[in-house]
Amino acid sequence: MSRHHLNQLKPLFSVMIIIFCLFTLVFLQMEVRRMGYVVLKQSREYKLHLDRYRLETMEYAKVTRPERVRGLAVTKLTLNAAKQNQIIHMAGERIAVRQ
Repeated sequence: MSRHHLNQLKPLFSVMIIIFCLFTLVFLQMEVRRMGYVVLKQSREYKLHLDRYRLETMEYAKVTRPERVRGLAVTKLTLNAAKQNQIIHMAGERIAVRQ
């Protein structure tokens, strides 16, 4: 190509570069927005799981509180509370064995 043809194509190349840059900016802005929605969704799911974990921890604490366990032992298993100076005999092979 001659220098004259190149001089005629320079405005076309510059317009193409500007259009390419604008399309790239639009694409990047769309990706930023999309990633923002993904982060928002993930943070909502995290909060939901955290709330569920806290709720289950509170329910576990309610179920295993000593008064309830003691009450179930007395009513359901017919166990009695140990009295002062009472000796409790335990049978079994692996009682009080450290691992």
